[in-house]
Amino acid sequence: MDKVISQEYQMQARVLMGQEKYSAALSFLEKAQENDRTDIEIYLSKGICYANLNELEKAQDEFQKALKIDRTSGLALFHLGNIYMLQGKKAQAIETYNNAIANGYDDSQIFFTLGLFYEEEGSDEAAMRNYVKAIHKDPLRPDARVRKIRMLIRHGDAQQALEAIDEMLLACPDVFEGYHLRFLLLLEAGKIDQAQETVEGAIQMFPQDVGFALDKATLLGAKGQYQEALEYLDQIEKTMDVDVGDQRNIAMQKAKMAAEQQDMPKTIESLERAKQVSLALGEPYLDCESTYMLMNCYLAEKQFEKAKENAELLQRQETPNQFSVTAWYYLPYILKNMGLQAQAEPLYQQALEKYRALSLENPGSMDFYVFRILCLRDMKQFDKALELCDFLLEVKGEEPEAHTVKAVVLTEMGCEEQAKEEQKKAQQLGGSFKNLLTAVQA
Repeated sequence: MDKVISQEYQMQARVLMGQEKYSAALSFLEKAQENDRTDIEIYLSKGICYANLNELEKAQDEFQKALKIDRTSGLALFHLGNIYMLQGKKAQAIETYNNAIANGYDDSQIFFTLGLFYEEEGSDEAAMRNYVKAIHKDPLRPDARVRKIRMLIRHGDAQQALEAIDEMLLACPDVFEGYHLRFLLLLEAGKIDQAQETVEGAIQMFPQDVGFALDKATLLGAKGQYQEALEYLDQIEKTMDVDVGDQRNIAMQKAKMAAEQQDMPKTIESLERAKQVSLALGEPYLDCESTYMLMNCYLAEKQFEKAKENAELLQRQETPNQFSVTAWYYLPYILKNMGLQAQAEPLYQQALEKYRALSLENPGSMDFYVFRILCLRDMKQFDKALELCDFLLEVKGEEPEAHTVKAVVLTEMGCEEQAKEEQKKAQQLGGSFKNLLTAVQA
């Protein structure tokens, strides 16, 4: 055993790991291990190499060997928890993370990782606690702060979000998201002057940042200066280094402004541009948002063939998302409007089954119930549709959407007075379910 030689091999391995040459690093770690089999650092480094080579079983084995040397090693437990998480063994991962914390490992990364896990699981309160702990341990890491801010925004805590943004910018003044999110919050609150001050200050700091230039275009549109905004967007494309994502965002900005001016041809033209920019990269890169909006625009214009084309593009997405799942309903709805009822019927039935499965997985989500109701309405199964409407009203009776969707069903049944009553309740509660029902109410 020669510890000095072992340490030299470990140093050489670390240099290679810094260059991401993990296979080469492993050969030096093996030599280090031959000279000292009791050094926990060797097994930790081997585990990290195997993890980066995506050899998770071997990585797990190395971290477990490290724990045989020191079963209280919080660092080894943390790395082992990461492997369990990558393997999908979430319960073991959380138990191992907690064991690491219990053994004194309190690096901010473990709390950030736990925050991500709980947020993904829908446990926002636990996620927030862990993000706060991560920030406490490392006030200069912006990712935990941004996650915390986005959660506050999602929960409607705009004032707390603004305060958190100010704290972040004091600690991390170079974080794009801080200025961008502050701008959006101020704009939404109608504080135009403060929003303008924020975006102009950001542009002074980052004059070549396309994102802030797009924020300025958004501001011009919010002020009703549509022509100036459109000219500014053209200037961005001509004078700044825009990538595919920027081109798409510019087209979406133009579409929004055209829609606000009720210029349907220009809206469609810009949405088509946004979709085509992404499609140029290949079908996996379909821009689902612009495709969904195009589908609705073509529906409103009664251009059913083009609406169908976009619905079919959405349906082909392998991984369902908030836009693609709408096509399960819209495709049969479009076929029905084209007079192809026989083709529509089985697709309605398939959609019902898919939405039912999603309702069981996400019992708190209203959207899937709404689409089930619309399917049942179109299939003339009014009793079942009203039964689901009544369930929504019991659970979500203080939200306008529940009343709006019942009004839609009652209208189809010819119950005009009852439908008007439900729509009146929806308006009193603050609006209509525009993102889902614009086309089907037309």
